Amino acid sequence: AEFPDANLDQWHSLVAGVLRKSGKEVSGAAAEDALSTALEDGLRTRPLYTAHDAAPDPGFPGFAPFVRGARAEGHTTGGWDVRQRHAVADNTAVLTDLENGVTSLWLVAGEGGIPVAALGEVLAGVYLDLAPIALDAGSEFASAAGELLRLHDERGIDGKAVRGSLGADPLGHAARTGEALDFAPVVPLARRCAEEYPGLRALTVDALPYHEAGGSAAQELGASIATGVAYLRGLTEAGLSVEQACAQLEFRYAATADQFLTIAKLRAARRLWARVAEVCGAPGVGAQAQHAVVSPVMMTRRDPWVNMLRATIATLAAGVGGAEAVTVLPF
Repeated sequence: AEFPDANLDQWHSLVAGVLRKSGKEVSGAAAEDALSTALEDGLRTRPLYTAHDAAPDPGFPGFAPFVRGARAEGHTTGGWDVRQRHAVADNTAVLTDLENGVTSLWLVAGEGGIPVAALGEVLAGVYLDLAPIALDAGSEFASAAGELLRLHDERGIDGKAVRGSLGADPLGHAARTGEALDFAPVVPLARRCAEEYPGLRALTVDALPYHEAGGSAAQELGASIATGVAYLRGLTEAGLSVEQACAQLEFRYAATADQFLTIAKLRAARRLWARVAEVCGAPGVGAQAQHAVVSPVMMTRRDPWVNMLRATIATLAAGVGGAEAVTVLPF
């Protein structure tokens, strides 16, 4: 109270003075424009935002359109799901991660990853009712899912306690490899999850192929929402309700070192998906389930230690942006 309030005109004047020293003669709003940053998709980041800047009503945490998060209590009670990626059949590494803070596992199975037949060996000693498993098996998703479900049944785990994702993603696999996959094998998996494993999701909408191919944040969102709608249509045509179909999808997005753009992207994704659910006649299905992964394409080969800083910023953005599961890739 002892200091006078600063106003925008004063700030403009100070900015203009600094720019004048660098040879730029600008004043007023032009000084602010000179510090703005042009992004992809026609977006522009301004250097200063105040309470006078208009923004759409974000609603409340845990309520549609879920801009401020999927849960009313946020992540303060249980924290974020720390999901570690494993592509090598190494049970010791898996157990070590779980003993040191990892809360769920992202297993790359099939060609180029863990052999499907070795999933039981890799998950030996893992409490499957406590550590959710997210599969990523490409064209072998059906056999990998069958093996994981067999392990749950073999160990006598209550279906209501099972969490995770079976990772079927025919369109994402086609985007990454050019190999088209039949959607038909997904239907029995989704139906079984809906009937026996209410906390398990059959499908993953993976936006990483588009991000890794150079897609912008808006293109990543557009491709993911289009894929999600395609999966909803396939599942509802097979007899599942809209509510059941929505509950079978988990969305995977990239988190980059542009922390504010990442936060905005995750929030926008939930708003977009809430609108899809509303249009489909199921406004009460809840928030989009999100798995954020540190961007692999922002990493540098030279001076790789810088990647630790980038991964730290991306992880912060993923958590603040409201992702439920976060994966930090090796630097």
